[in-house]
Amino acid sequence: MQAISINLTSLEDTDRLGRVLAEALAGCNPGALLLYGDLGAGKTTLVRMLVQSLPGGLDAEVASPSFTICNIYCTAPQVHHFDLYRLDSECSDQALEESLDDAAVLTVVEWSERLAAQALPHDGIACKLAACDATGLRRATFTPLGPRGERCLGLITPVYPQQPG
Repeated sequence: MQAISINLTSLEDTDRLGRVLAEALAGCNPGALLLYGDLGAGKTTLVRMLVQSLPGGLDAEVASPSFTICNIYCTAPQVHHFDLYRLDSECSDQALEESLDDAAVLTVVEWSERLAAQALPHDGIACKLAACDATGLRRATFTPLGPRGERCLGLITPVYPQQPG
């Protein structure tokens, strides 16, 4: 499966994407959602919408764990939200590696470009968030990382059909 791109023109679009992602991720357990993007691209906002759309997440106070490195949300499935922004360029954290190996946990990593190569999961989804123009348009591009990631994106594609060419 190829990458899919979704344009986000408003906070409502991001909320909808969070709900669609929550349903897909809970249904296929991809293991990891790796987020890439510049400061202010919308990574934490997307995580907030995702977590609050999962069972048990409605009252979760989702914030960037850039100082604590990891927040854990008691949702179904449980979410481990890592933010690697304040770490040195290549992170290989034991807690992160254990979270990535735990099939019962959805691991979401902001600033995934700071993961050491040996720490990158072999299955999951990579999502690049980018601001496209001064109007606030953002684009989320999802790439599967293995068979579970492909199955998960297969659940998202019917909601966001891709245009040819």
